[in-house]
Amino acid sequence: MESSPQSRAGEIVSHISMILVTVAQLIFFAYFYEYIAWYTIEPDGNITRLSILTDGYFTWLPIPITASILAITAHIIFIIYDNYRFRMIAEIIIYISGIAVTVSLVSIFPFDFSVIPNATAVAVVPIVVTVFFILLAVFYGIVTLVQSIKLIRSYTVNQR
Repeated sequence: MESSPQSRAGEIVSHISMILVTVAQLIFFAYFYEYIAWYTIEPDGNITRLSILTDGYFTWLPIPITASILAITAHIIFIIYDNYRFRMIAEIIIYISGIAVTVSLVSIFPFDFSVIPNATAVAVVPIVVTVFFILLAVFYGIVTLVQSIKLIRSYTVNQR
């Protein structure tokens, strides 16, 4: 499938945007993770940062780093090599890595919300965070399924 120069330029901009966002995410998770915290304002106006991450975070960290490197590499290849089937297969692999990152995050659950000064929030936040990550994994699963069906359909349509 050939694309027009305008749509190809849009695709390239999209891939570059995804690369930049993924690099920013990679830098944040690898170097600025201490900002994943609960913030409180002291009576004197100072802000106290209470980390909610446990050592499990460092067990989980290689998984999103690997997935990010995979995604960055894939988007660079998408810019160089414009092939529909290759892009579909690579996107499916990226989505599967997203499922792996999310499921591993839920299973390791490297968060300690006990630093939150509100007892109700301490009880509710872990449930909300867990549900969010499970829904995210389900979303990735649905997108993976849809992309897989589109890929299979493209093969069957061209076989006729």
